[in-house]
Amino acid sequence: MSKKSGDGKNFDINWQNTKEAKYLHWCRGEPQNQIQFAFRQHWHTFSKLLGADKATGSVLEVGCGRGSLSAYFADAGWDCTLLDLSSEAIKLAESAFTKTGLKASFDVGDCLNLPYPDDRFDVVFSIGLLEHFEDIRQVLAEQYRVLRPGGTFFGYVVPELPNNLQRKYLWINDVLRSIIGTKEAVDKVDVFRSDLLSPPYIDEMKNIGYTSIECSGIYSLPMISHSVGFPFSLLPPDAEKILVDHFTSELDAIRAAKDTDDPWLCEEGVGQAFLLWAKKMPFGQGHLHDKVSR
Repeated sequence: MSKKSGDGKNFDINWQNTKEAKYLHWCRGEPQNQIQFAFRQHWHTFSKLLGADKATGSVLEVGCGRGSLSAYFADAGWDCTLLDLSSEAIKLAESAFTKTGLKASFDVGDCLNLPYPDDRFDVVFSIGLLEHFEDIRQVLAEQYRVLRPGGTFFGYVVPELPNNLQRKYLWINDVLRSIIGTKEAVDKVDVFRSDLLSPPYIDEMKNIGYTSIECSGIYSLPMISHSVGFPFSLLPPDAEKILVDHFTSELDAIRAAKDTDDPWLCEEGVGQAFLLWAKKMPFGQGHLHDKVSR
């Protein structure tokens, strides 16, 4: 694919060359660093949105990378399938799942032409995938196609957001970078990243046939690191534990101040990302399957 339509070659290079790519940001116990903490919060949010009546089923992660969120689904008893265009990413994900005793299926494949039959999965999701496409219709349409009628779609989008909450903390990251030095900075190849917020995604989703479309900002806390690039670089363990304790208190404060049961969600454009979620219309209710057939 070209740089502006997913850039599979450069993603493969990044998965091979960055030590951060080899971390599985999942844990059964208490999170030990801010990345584990973030993925634990992602899991809590997804679980709440799915509801107690949808505790297991079949789930596909598109553009899975190392599969950190899929690990939570697998640990909760879901039948998980992980797909990525990068064979290196799939190797890392499969190795990580094997080491942690988690079960899943792993496929190398293109999100623009998913290798699955129609109406296959109860849940389809991606994290940090959609923003790497200028033309988002096909990648959204393919996820709709393989989603079962009545199933749930999640799209976690991480666009360029220079004015989000992170801007207030850039100076801290600069200080850490000056202390740690450039030798530990992440060496990665640039890939295309959109700066679009949710409206064009929602428009395409409506045209495709998604229903009950909702959106929110997500990841309501800063990233504190000498490099927040790919995906973020860990500080020494003691520093990471301090951040986890601090962030836990911060979420409790947000929960109380805003009287919300999910302080991880926030205003779009303020958080580190935004989350789209929607349904595929059940059969017999104006099902629009033919609109997204291959």
